[in-house]
Amino acid sequence: MSKFQIGDQVQWQPTPTQDFGTVTGMQYTPASHLGAWAWKYTIWLDAASPSHAWIKADSAWEFDLESLLTPTQSPAILGIE
Repeated sequence: MSKFQIGDQVQWQPTPTQDFGTVTGMQYTPASHLGAWAWKYTIWLDAASPSHAWIKADSAWEFDLESLLTPTQSPAILGIE
């Protein structure tokens, strides 16, 4: 069973950019780096996401994502890093 569903708000695990957005697609696909099948998601980036200026959607493996924290919990979303 997948960790996220269509419509879920997610962010990449802490990275320098901390992009975030909404799950708009998902596929269970072979992951050669794992030697197994895994969930891969299409994420529509939020307009406030750091990379939104040059990319509107991105993809990520399930283990690269986490549920989006509320603005009071996430400095990146508030822009106060």
